[in-house]
Amino acid sequence: MSKNSTGKGFVKRLAFICLVAFATAAGAQNRSAELDRAYQDSREAYIALQQAMARRDQATESLPGERTGSAAGGSRPNENYFARQAILEQEVESARKRYEAALKRWNDLK
Repeated sequence: MSKNSTGKGFVKRLAFICLVAFATAAGAQNRSAELDRAYQDSREAYIALQQAMARRDQATESLPGERTGSAAGGSRPNENYFARQAILEQEVESARKRYEAALKRWNDLK
């Protein structure tokens, strides 16, 4: 084997090793960016969940038009009140699912 062909083989192996190292570093950087984004998404989803729960919890009192008078002189919540409560509960459930999905993604990337 000539000295020249051995040198070319070494250069090719060195180039390959450098290419693999560069690809690995780029992959690690992408993974880090994905992990950061997943953390931020889970944080934002958590805040949205807390806000949805607060809106629901603060909306227990009936609004004008959400009570119906009774024959005994009192009143009770009507379908408008229960419809509003159902919407608020759906918002909480949607926010909870978003948070759980974001948290799972973050944990899967860790």
